[in-house]
Order: sequence, then structure tokens, then C-alpha cells
Amino acid sequence: MSGAMHKLSERLAQGAAGGAPAIGSFEEFLMEYAQVRKPDGTFTPYSLQGREALLAAVRVIDLVLGSHTGKMLPDAKLSICGGAQIGKTIIECNLMAYATGVRFLNVGLYLPDGELVEGVVDGKLRPDVIERIDFLGPLMTLGKAKDKRGRMVNRKGAFMVKDGSRTAEGMVMGLNKVPTTFSMSIAIEDEKDDIKTKYSKYLEGRMGASDLRFRISIGTQRLHGAGQNREWQDGSQGVFVFDVGGGKTLRPEDHWPQVCRLQLGAAPQPSDPKLTYSGDFESDDKTRHAYRPGQMYYLADPDSGVVIDRSAPIEKHLRPERLEMHDWSFSFSHLGMAAYGLDQMLSRWQKAIKDPVTMVAFCCEVLALPKNTTQGLSPEILTRSRAAGTPFDLSLSLRPGTAGYGGLDTGNSCWFVAREVTSEVEKRIVHAEDIPLANVVRRAEVLFHKMGLSALFIDARPAVNEARMLTYLLNGLHGIKWPVVQDPEHSRIRFPGGLEWNGEKSEWVNLRCAVVEFTKSAGAGITQKLGQEQADGVTRFFPIIQCSRFDSIDRVICEFLTPEENIYRMHNGAIYDEPVMLLPRRVDGSPQILETLERHLITGSAREEKDGEKGDYVDKCDNHLLLANAYSGIAEHLVQATAPSAPVEFESYESTTRRERRFAG
Repeated sequence: MSGAMHKLSERLAQGAAGGAPAIGSFEEFLMEYAQVRKPDGTFTPYSLQGREALLAAVRVIDLVLGSHTGKMLPDAKLSICGGAQIGKTIIECNLMAYATGVRFLNVGLYLPDGELVEGVVDGKLRPDVIERIDFLGPLMTLGKAKDKRGRMVNRKGAFMVKDGSRTAEGMVMGLNKVPTTFSMSIAIEDEKDDIKTKYSKYLEGRMGASDLRFRISIGTQRLHGAGQNREWQDGSQGVFVFDVGGGKTLRPEDHWPQVCRLQLGAAPQPSDPKLTYSGDFESDDKTRHAYRPGQMYYLADPDSGVVIDRSAPIEKHLRPERLEMHDWSFSFSHLGMAAYGLDQMLSRWQKAIKDPVTMVAFCCEVLALPKNTTQGLSPEILTRSRAAGTPFDLSLSLRPGTAGYGGLDTGNSCWFVAREVTSEVEKRIVHAEDIPLANVVRRAEVLFHKMGLSALFIDARPAVNEARMLTYLLNGLHGIKWPVVQDPEHSRIRFPGGLEWNGEKSEWVNLRCAVVEFTKSAGAGITQKLGQEQADGVTRFFPIIQCSRFDSIDRVICEFLTPEENIYRMHNGAIYDEPVMLLPRRVDGSPQILETLERHLITGSAREEKDGEKGDYVDKCDNHLLLANAYSGIAEHLVQATAPSAPVEFESYESTTRRERRFAG
């Protein structure tokens, strides 16, 4: 322990003896004991005035801790997803003090990197919490904690709390490696977007000895469908709306910038001009008014002009069924908190409309909506694909006159996507499905025939045996007598099911199913290959397609893009300005797979970025349905079939004989 920390511990330990006063709840602790630093360096009592929405998260914490019921809720989750500077650090630091010093629960606060620990401990936790709450001093020893074997260790972010009969520990740590040392009842992750998922998954193991196991994530949402935004999506999706009269409520960030108005007279009027994407204000008669600092601005319903009272937020959960699972998530924007002045937001908006990078920061930090420059797809782009054309739902049948192609991404869970192609500028994702690996051969075979697909292309790995078995089944190779061929790669081989390998041209004819290997660099094209495996003393053959991962993903992402994203296509002699790929509509009661599909498309469309340059599409993330769509796109690109006939009768793999099952190897 450093000299300064040792002296502080001694000074705190000299306080009056005795335990913590009777404090009924975390909310009471915040209102009665917490303090915040003012710009001049002095302190003032903590208050939620102007940030009333945050009270919803505070009360969830008390509900989980059983502050009023006496019964804790085990395995609960809370995600606080907000704009910048909403007061998340003071909440998490005071929660550490309350949970350890009042409730005697072990708490771990995890940061993206170990280098951030000192800043939180010396900049917030110690000066703004520990030193400001008198009763904590006699109970607390700084820089000390016990490891999982019960040995005392010195650590910068550690502290112990004792009242004679009870002991609790708090720890601030960087989550840049697998956490193994300390056990806890509450695990808090700060800035989830910057914490590696593989390390985060180990936190549950650190809470195995606790009866509570409460997980909290706090941070800004930057990436769609990943990190903190994924936490919000998976939870109850709590938002804050405002009453605008006539039984109507409104979420301001969904209506920015039109929700913001310039007050021209002594009081707000429905005729006051609305903020535009150009940064000025426009009246109904098209009169323009420039932004100038110091003018009167307010939020109002864009349609009626009813003023929004930002001090009266109404809590609403878009996925209320998640509340029964004790999985709360909230999104807190600056628009929903009166403590944040509109003048400052408008000043930032003027800069944001001129600079894409500043716009990203504005959306994330002010509107609390994820936005970035690395993801090629966004919710707005996918909404456009749902709105284009005639609305449709997921289906296991193709429309007459169209062709269908499937893609299958494999793993412990396998992911299936089918596309329906009417023309080069009209395609639809008509089915998506999550299939357990143990069932993937039977189910994929059923889907192929039931939908009347022209081709199914499959991820070559990791489900090697299942992928090859499907190539045998769907190409009519299952159960055949395999030909013995000298130099098969350069030969012409005609198989009983109609499949043909042309070794002279290195291409497959009448191809219906193939495995895909991402072995080529971007721009290197597509190669067809004769795959071979030895089994039961014979050589079996199967189709392999080798191509670029980047090109395959890029092709299907571009199907969602239009001239708005600088993707231009000519059709019938003119620029085509609609998305090529259309998505099923999403309404109340739609299958959950549609939400998963959207998340996988957006998450997988992100590209790695280094020194300002974009690289390959990200890997090892929730991108499985995007990859399945990419495989279906390769199938369409190579096979280019005419519309298939009606689905055929077939005998599934599951109904074959034991001898035929052995043939699968």
C-alpha cells in the first residue's frame, strides 16, 4: 500500500467506533449520505432533481436487494444504458459503499482495462464517497482484500469492511483477463462496449458462492446489437416517455430533431418552428430561423406542439415479459432529463451535422442511441428494407416464379437462412431458423425439400461431418456405389443423382449443395473444388466452394444499401434507388428470430478499424444469420437456377437404414 493510502486508512480508522446507522434502502443512502462534487470543488448533497428517470434504476436495485421486502431476488440483471455524464460513476461507487458498508455484500466493479482502476479509485471512489461518508471510516481498510483461498493481498482497488461480526469486500478491477481471484455477490461492469465478451462470461463463476448473484452493466451504447446495446436489447428495454395529451405519449429521442422547437414569443406556441437536420428551425410556412446561443428552446410533440415536461418521465418497458425474468434494462438520454440544457445540445448539433464523427458522438452521448462508423448496417437501413415493397411474413414456401437458395452457418447451434429471388433487384429473406447441431442434418434436409430450394451452401467447419452428409443427401450421392477414378481432380465424373464434376473446367454441374471454405483474399474470386474423403475403404467426393469471407459478407450487406449509402445499381436504364434485399415485417407477436436476425445483420456488418482505416468484417461475434445469408448469396451467385418445380416427395435421412447411417461415417 502506498504511503498516502496507508495514512488515509489510519485517519479513517480513528473515527468513532460502531457500525453503520440504520439505512433502509439504497435510495435512502443516496438521498441522505451521498454527495457530489460541484465545479468549484465543494460538495453538495446528491439529488435526482432534473434526473428523475434514474430513480427507476435505483428502485430496481432496492427491489433486487430486498431493501423493502426482506427477500433478495437471485440472478437478477440490471443494464443502465445512458448518454455521457448521466451520473453513472457516482451511482456505482455509492452502490459499492452501500452494499459493502451497510448490507455487507461483496462487490466487484470491473473496468475495461486495469489502467483505469487508479482513476476511479483516486478520482471518485475515495475522495467523493469514502472520505465524504463519516461512518464508513471506522469500518473500512483500504488496499486490502482476501483472495479465494482466504489469504490477505494488497491491491490498489481493494477495500475491506468490518463491524466486528461481519466482513465484506469491495474490489475495483480491470477486466482485461479472466477473473479468478475474488468472490462476490454483485458484479458491476462499466463501459460494456470496451470489455471483451470472453472475459465477461467468467464473472458468473465469481458469484457461485453467493445467494444473490446480481449483475449490473453500466455504460454508453455505441454498437448496435453488441456490448451495452445488446444488454439493453436482451433486457426489458426500458425507455422513458412523456405525456403530450390526448392519451398520447412520446419518446423524445425517437423524434429528434423535430421534437425541439424555437420559442418566438413570450410563451411556447404550436406554430413555433421545429429544428431540422440542417441545424436551423423551420416554420409550417417554410420560414427559416437560424440557431443562435441564448434563445429560448423547448421540447414539444412535433405534431401538436404540446410542450414536454422533462421533469415528469413515464417508465415504459418494450419487452415487459423480461421483467418476470428479473432482467431490467433502461436507456437514459439527455433529452429525458431536465438537468441537461437544450442550448448545449443544440450547440453540439450544429457541429454534428457538419462532421460524421461528431454526429456519432452526439447520437451516443446525447440521444443514448447507438451509432458508429464501423457498422455497415443500422436499424434505420433494415427498417427501410422492411418498408420497401409489399409487407410479408416468414414462410416455408416460395412464391410462384421465384427461385430459393439456402445458407447454413454451423456450430453448437446452427443457423439457417433462405432467400427468395424474383430478379436481380428483388430478393426477400423468407425464412430464418436456429437449429441444434444434433438435429441439423434432418432439419436442413426437410427445409431444403419443403421449400423447394435450388441450392443450399453450408459452412465447411466446424460441423465437418454434418456438412458433408448434407452434400451427399441433397446431391443424390447418399448410398451410391462410389466410382473409382484415377486423377479425379482432372476427370469428368457423372454421379447417379445428376451431379457432375468437370475436371477440365474445375466446376460442378447440376450443383444443389456444397460446403464453403473462406480461404481466399478479397477480390480473388470463387474457386470450385472436388472434395475427397476416405471412408469404409472407398473415396467419396463432395463439392467445395472456396472464396473470400470479406467479399461474401460484403455482397449481401450491399443488397441492403442504396444510393443513400453510395451504392448505385442500374436497372431498366435508370439508377435503382430501393434496397435489393427485403425483410419480413416486424409487428407485435412476430417470431423472436426476426429480432435475432436484425441483431446478427447489424453486429456482423461491423468492420475492424485501425489508424482510421477500415479492415475486415469482425469475427467471433453474433453474426451467424449474416453468415448464413452470405452462404445463401454465394449459392445464388453460382447456381443461378431457374424457378424450381414444386417441392418433391423424399425420404429423409432420419428414415434411412442402419447400414446407410454407417455410410455417413
